Amino acid sequence: MDNGVILWADDEIDLLKPHIMFLKDKGYEVLTTNNGDEAIDVLKVKSVDIVFLDENMPGFSGIETLAII
Repeated sequence: MDNGVILWADDEIDLLKPHIMFLKDKGYEVLTTNNGDEAIDVLKVKSVDIVFLDENMPGFSGIETLAII
């Protein structure tokens, strides 16, 4: 079962492991990054269905990353 691809950018991604495991169990592919720069790099090579962005990250904030996307 493939429900889609999620990109999740958060500087505290390790704290979100239970949520990521839940989504994977439901059939989603979940890609994770630690900042906005990495998220933009992933999007250059991978098509995703939805992006979750933390608002406060080092480097580009979630809002700045969204503007670039």
